[in-house]
Amino acid sequence: MMIPETFQVASLPTVAADVTLDVRRRLEQLAQWHSEWEQEDTRLLQRVYQLDHQKLMDRQRAMQIASLRRRISLKLVQQPFEISAETVRQVGYDRLRQTLVEQFARLSKADRRLWLQNFLLIVTPDLRALNDKIAQVRAYRPLGQQRNFLLGGLSGMGKTTYLNWLVAHHPPTVEPERNHLPIVKIDAPVNNKTPRPLFQRMLLECGLSYTARDNDEDLLMMLILAFQQCGVELLVVDEIEQMTRPLIRRRLLEISNLTPGVPIICASCEPHHWTEGDTEIQGRWNDSFTLTQYTGERLSQLLAFVELLLPLTQDSFLASHTLKTGSKRSDPVDGPARLIEQCTGGILRDIMLLIVAATIRAIEQNLPKLSPSLLAETWHYFQTNPVRDFLALLRWNGEYQ
Repeated sequence: MMIPETFQVASLPTVAADVTLDVRRRLEQLAQWHSEWEQEDTRLLQRVYQLDHQKLMDRQRAMQIASLRRRISLKLVQQPFEISAETVRQVGYDRLRQTLVEQFARLSKADRRLWLQNFLLIVTPDLRALNDKIAQVRAYRPLGQQRNFLLGGLSGMGKTTYLNWLVAHHPPTVEPERNHLPIVKIDAPVNNKTPRPLFQRMLLECGLSYTARDNDEDLLMMLILAFQQCGVELLVVDEIEQMTRPLIRRRLLEISNLTPGVPIICASCEPHHWTEGDTEIQGRWNDSFTLTQYTGERLSQLLAFVELLLPLTQDSFLASHTLKTGSKRSDPVDGPARLIEQCTGGILRDIMLLIVAATIRAIEQNLPKLSPSLLAETWHYFQTNPVRDFLALLRWNGEYQ
């Protein structure tokens, strides 16, 4: 029996920030999504407490739960905002910003902090292009063709966040005879001595288990059967550069050969290194997509959209690389964009963390905007107190410690 495709990448559920955006309604959605996530995460954590670390099966369950807990946090923004230059052009930037500012001005501190949950994931033009790329690759599946590609970009550019969001929004569904699993996503194992960790991680993602007696061939056969029964439509292997041995790389090629029609995305900072020295792998993964840093005009465009959504009542001029001090026209000072570029190097994760952290401080101190000095002070704090967990940042009180 053929399992119908339910994984529709092209229909990415996003929300455009336009004059019809109801901030209060959006806050209600955010609160609901947060409540649902909290309940699900608590339920999963309770299951972890019941596991016995001495039992192989329980250790496997713990791995499955840990993977699931990482991904369900992306459900906090089930419908992320999307940057739409066309919408801004049609409505006008000033009008759109003023419409939102009037609504932000009526919010409490708690509501403004909840609003920052939106920044967990914003679909930039780059992420939209990546989404369309995956949809294009998958379009060859009904024709019996298989198109693999490499996904590159420096750490923090949104590769893993987007892929985890994609998986979180296409979870397994229970069918009368089997479960349908649209996407299998794993991190490549660091252990390169044997292909077992590679096979085992994929089996765990399929909701299956294995025994200590299962050898490489047993695991491979179990995996190929699982892919067919579960109707897997896309395989993602993150951190692919960790698979260095030719034998292990060949095992992934073997999976590709045995699962016709299932595209395989291999992601890492520089994934082309993974293909070097093997002409067959290079021929199979001969397409690529790279997420590049935000600098110059690209950064200004990103910051202009981000400022539209900041729950503050005055303009911060985030997109400006220089600002006039008001004293002498010939003495401009560095603006927020230049400061942000110098601090973050154009890494999307760091840009968003810096802006959100500075906004939290502005909210707590009743400041109407983000000043260059506030951004600089916040970044200085990050140098001695590294922050990489977005959820932990949202719980931050905004004070130096």
